[in-house]
Amino acid sequence: MHRLFSLCLEVGIASLFLIPAFWCLNRFYFRNASRAAVCLVFSLYLAAVDAGVGLPSLLYFRFERNINLHPFAYMFSDYKNSLLNVLLFIPLGFGLTVLWKRYRSFFRTALFGFGFSLAIELLQLFARRATDVNDLMTNTLGAGLGWCLGRLLLRRFPSLRPSWKTGEVFVTFAVTFCVMFFIQPLPAALLWGLILFPD
Repeated sequence: MHRLFSLCLEVGIASLFLIPAFWCLNRFYFRNASRAAVCLVFSLYLAAVDAGVGLPSLLYFRFERNINLHPFAYMFSDYKNSLLNVLLFIPLGFGLTVLWKRYRSFFRTALFGFGFSLAIELLQLFARRATDVNDLMTNTLGAGLGWCLGRLLLRRFPSLRPSWKTGEVFVTFAVTFCVMFFIQPLPAALLWGLILFPD
């Protein structure tokens, strides 16, 4: 329950900056309110991933080598964590497949999921978290399953085939990263201080 509250609080604070950011982007880049709104939702999902996995920030950036390069080590004994890693990336694969024509290819979606997961694992070296090859495998599997769900939806509703600009994906990722790394950590730290130490 505490973890869920923490996640909601972190994403809630991020939304205070992401909403105006995407409002501005709609005026100068998207020029389509519905596309900007959907990309905002996607951005909030990415912020939740950031908060959930514990990535470094401007306030917390310290290298610590904690790496597991042994495939399948503890993957099945710690099956709950493996399952959560799969579930975490299903929305990524689903969103990419449904919204962007370029990612209707399984290979491209799985490769994107692999690249995103690899970036997370490398960044966790600077957040005193474990970098684990099993997380890379289960995250990529989740992105692949998301692709399958997306293709099923598109097959069921053939008219639902938006073809948005591929650059929107990278703009959404870049804006989310900048907010979560440079801006969100300070107000989050201040608010946590008020919650944990009210006096």
